[in-house]
This record gives sequence, C-alpha cells and structure tokens, in this order.
Amino acid sequence: MNSHPVQRFTLAQRLVHWIVGLSFTLLLLTGFAFSYPALFWLTVLVGGGPSARVLHPWIGVVFTASLVWMFALWVKDMFVTGADKHWLRSIQHYALHTRDKIPPAGKYNGGQKIFFWVQSVLGVVLVITGLPLWFPDGILGFGSPSSLMLSTMRAGHYLCALGGGLLLIVHVYLGLVAFPGTARGMIDGKVSQQWAELHHPLWKRK
Repeated sequence: MNSHPVQRFTLAQRLVHWIVGLSFTLLLLTGFAFSYPALFWLTVLVGGGPSARVLHPWIGVVFTASLVWMFALWVKDMFVTGADKHWLRSIQHYALHTRDKIPPAGKYNGGQKIFFWVQSVLGVVLVITGLPLWFPDGILGFGSPSSLMLSTMRAGHYLCALGGGLLLIVHVYLGLVAFPGTARGMIDGKVSQQWAELHHPLWKRK
C-alpha cells in the first residue's frame, strides 16, 4: 500500500487558519476577562488590563482581515451538496465511529461545511456588534449610538463570542482527540493515506 502522505492544505490555508484561531482565542480570553472580574487575570496574556483594553479591538482587526482571507480561500469548496445532506443525516454514525454507516465524503464533509458557514456568520456579527463598542461616540460621521443600542450590541457580541468559543472547543476536540491524525493537516499540510481513505474517500480517490 502507498504510504506517502497526501497533501491536504496549502501553506496559505494553514497560515490563515492559525491566524484566525489564535486571534479569536485571544479575543475570547480577553473578552471574558472584561466580563468576569474573577477572570481578569487572563489579561496578563497581553500585558495586563490597560494593554488588553487597547489591544482587544486591534486584535479584532487582525481577526476580521484573516476571516475575510479565509473565507476567500475556502468558500468555493463549502457549498452544501446533496451528498453532504446525506452525510449530515448520518452524522450520529460519524460521532459514534460507526464506519460502515457513514456515507463517503469529498474533501470536506457536511459537518465541516456547516461549521465553516456558522463560524463565518458569527464572525461577521462579532465585527458588526464590536464596532459600536469600540467607538461609543460614533464612527464615520454617525452620531453616538443610544444606550439601548450599545446594550444590545454588547449582548449580541457576548452571545456570539460564547457560541464561537463552544464551537472552537468542539473543533479542537474533534481534531486532536476524537479523530487522531486530523490535526497534522494544519501543521505540515499533510494527512496519511489511511486517514484520507477513512474520512474523505471521495477526495482521496481523486
């Protein structure tokens, strides 16, 4: 059997994945530090409280730019097909590792595509709700938002961050624990022949 690894991700894809992931993690941790006094010690990751308050929105700029870059790189492969819908109807078998009941997937399965779209939407909402919080006195000639609007933006920002954080935990768990060999694709861009045949046989055969 051919034992040579299969190239799965380009350098650009890996780079943008890590920039998005690390910037979002820093945003999540500093955001929680601002929301919960008991977690304020997390601001030491970026030099303390004053530094965190200055850097949090600028890290958000990095996150936004990298999110746009990532979307541009991957969107063409992320449209859900009929085969993906069939895969999604069998997602419980994937979670339970019931291999013989899992429909074959292409380069990305239905779950990965849904994850991509959900995280993209959450990212957009985080940016939209974060701008009024960064510029409470107004931006681009617009007047300052009302206190009700700021409260609404703050609640939306928090909920989207919480949702994104939960999805991040699931993402890391699936890549590191549930399906060994997955994380390597985002390190050196390659996966084993066996991994490709097991998880994405249609793609591997191409």
